[in-house]
Amino acid sequence: MSEAATTGDAIEQGVALASGVYLTTMGARIEGEISLTEYVAAVERCQALGNACAWALGDLLYYGSHRGDWGETYTQALALTQKSYWSLTQCMRVAKAYPQTDRVEGISWSHHREALALPDPEQRQQVLASAVTSGQSASDLRQQLSSGRAPRTTVCPKCQHEW
Repeated sequence: MSEAATTGDAIEQGVALASGVYLTTMGARIEGEISLTEYVAAVERCQALGNACAWALGDLLYYGSHRGDWGETYTQALALTQKSYWSLTQCMRVAKAYPQTDRVEGISWSHHREALALPDPEQRQQVLASAVTSGQSASDLRQQLSSGRAPRTTVCPKCQHEW
């Protein structure tokens, strides 16, 4: 049996998130009654897997983008993942900006994406480290970073009106 078939079968059967909770291609399969402890463990593992998938997809897309002999990797990825072009570019953009050695444990891929608002990689690392110690959410980090920037002004090229 091929590895792909084995992996596909494992996903169809479900990847264990906790006792009685399985991640499948169609969502969580919950067998019987589960305890609060099992529920919390399943939610934490589901989040960790989702985070890992965003990183992995970005890493794969970045790798594929450097393979000139593979053709249109984005077109292939769009068909394979059924994700939007925007989602795929975000995954690759974040993975490219943060080599694995620069990724901060204890916070999400989304935290890393929000920190890309800072042009300086050292500043990003400081902000991410602070988010770990403070327990700051990705949306709180986005608010913090946007409040520190001057609002962008758009100028009409014809009449010079600013808004």
